[in-house]
Amino acid sequence: MTDSLTQSTAGPRASGSLIPDLSVVIPALNEAANLKLLLPLIQQVVTELSISAEIVVVDGGSVDETSSIVAQLNARLIQQTERGYGGALLAGLAAARASYVATMDADLSHPPIFLKDFWRERVNSDVLIASRYIAGGRADMSLSRRILSTILNRTYAILLGLKLRDLSSGFRMYQRKQIEKLELRGRDFDVLEEILVKIHVNGGRIREVPFHYQVRQSGESHARLLKFGWAYTKTLWRMCRLRYSK
Repeated sequence: MTDSLTQSTAGPRASGSLIPDLSVVIPALNEAANLKLLLPLIQQVVTELSISAEIVVVDGGSVDETSSIVAQLNARLIQQTERGYGGALLAGLAAARASYVATMDADLSHPPIFLKDFWRERVNSDVLIASRYIAGGRADMSLSRRILSTILNRTYAILLGLKLRDLSSGFRMYQRKQIEKLELRGRDFDVLEEILVKIHVNGGRIREVPFHYQVRQSGESHARLLKFGWAYTKTLWRMCRLRYSK
């Protein structure tokens, strides 16, 4: 990705030289109310899995109680320095220290209990995607958003020759060795497709696991449709060039 991904920073449950089994990266902007519920749920799952973990919350400039909630609940807060969802994701991936890195939203649309599915399947793939659109998966969302999401995912999959159904899902688990060498340009939600294309081109194994996507619990979505669509269009062009240049 970038040199920053190799930096080492201490995690809340893995201080000193002790490396955690799992890093959970959560981009957040004014999500204090949701984080107050989410972080204990993640910690409970980690305890049930009998593994060590660090939770990295990437703050995009929150003006609510995000920082105090994160401190109270034994997670680590880092500040986002580059714009957009992509900037937040890259900051979190750079700070993560474990061999396995899960990424998820702060709004409770990604139930932490699903981390158990990821952990169980972790050795079978370099990237695991919590997929809304394969058999057994489903999504609670408005009709307009469902249509947009379906068109986007099918267009990307067909044009890029990827046998995947949910390329835009941000709920994933990565083997860190696969992502630390990537150079990523996307700074909006389009970074999600860019990661998959580049890992695929590098010969990585990508697998989807059925998942039930749920609506956010509180606050408002930070996605803006026009900006969202334009970013995806530009990235699709770049990814097509990358995908078929070899």
